[in-house]
Formats: sequence, C-alpha cells, structure tokens
Amino acid sequence: MVILLNCSFRGEKSNSNYFLGLLEGLLEEPCERIQLNRITDASVLEEKLATADALVLGMPLYVDGVPAQAVELMERLYADGAGSYGQLAVYVVSNLGFYEAEQTQIQLAIVKNWCERMGLTYGGALAIGAGEMMGGLRNVPMDQGPNKAMGEGLKKLASHISAHSVMENAFVQPTGFPRWMYLLAAQMNWAPQAKKNGLKRKEIRRRRP
Repeated sequence: MVILLNCSFRGEKSNSNYFLGLLEGLLEEPCERIQLNRITDASVLEEKLATADALVLGMPLYVDGVPAQAVELMERLYADGAGSYGQLAVYVVSNLGFYEAEQTQIQLAIVKNWCERMGLTYGGALAIGAGEMMGGLRNVPMDQGPNKAMGEGLKKLASHISAHSVMENAFVQPTGFPRWMYLLAAQMNWAPQAKKNGLKRKEIRRRRP
C-alpha cells in the first residue's frame, strides 16, 4: 500500500493534490490519497502507516520549509513511535512558486533528516518549479509541452516507488518555457490582481519611504 499524503492547507483544491493525483495514476500498487487538513485523529493515520510500504508527502514550499501541519505530524510520529515504521520508504513531491525547483533543497533536507531520526528510508523527491503555472496546465497532457519534464519526473518517481528503491532528488521546471518568460507572465498578472483588490496603478508603483 502506498499512502499519498497531501500536506497542503488548501486540501483537495491544491496543486499538491493535483500532482499526487498524477502520480497515483502511474502507480500499479494499491494507493490511498489522504488530505492531512481533514485528519482529526492522527492515530488513524498512524495505523495506516504501520502497514504501508511507502509514504509520499505532497507539499508546497512554505518559507523554505515544510508546512506547519506536516511538521506537527512529523513531530508526533517521532514522539510516539520512532523506529516503529522501519518498513516505510518516504518520498516527496514538492512544488513552489519560484521558477527554480532547487529552492526546495532545505525543505527536502528537513524530510531526509526526519527519516534518519525515525529509522525510515528516504526514497528521494521530485521538486516542481513554477508550481502555480504547472498546476494550471491541467488540460495539457502530462508528458507534452511545458509538462514534459514534470511527466518524466513523475514516471521516474513512480518506478522507484514500485521498486521500493532510492532515487536522487530531481528538480524540474516548465519545458520550453524559460525563466524570463515566467517572470514576464507573473509581472503581467500583478495589475489585474491589484485592480481586482481595489488598488490603483499609481498606488502599486508608489515607492515607500
């Protein structure tokens, strides 16, 4: 059994949940996708992890680290049963607003260190840069256009999960969509968003003392 744990506070509507869904479609093993923000009794999750073969943490990058609710769970599991889940291999699917997926390295190091303290196997991660953009391309086939590198990365991750093997952290960005173009698109989006929130252009451009 593979537990796909969505650690985003946005739950089912999150990009993290979307990426986990793509991964789930590539896995042949039985899977259960769980929304961490809906868990009211952590002991239920602990029971599932006790018999699972792999745990995949789907999470956004929050302040270079792990979302608070995921940190809380990691601390609880460590306090209640470090060494009790030795059969688990832990993988990560991370996404972030920055274009450079490598900015998740501190977050992934946190998960890896937790695995070592827990006596778990850290199986590696797929980090997806420009996550908001990639999450918005849901009508584009997973292995085509800007999604090509992401699709290849998810397939690689799925194969390692199935083999219960370790992979090196993989960092992907939109294929054929350079950083300057991503920044330009982001800048163009500021004005409509500001107008929607009642701000005028001169207020946006005004420099603070």
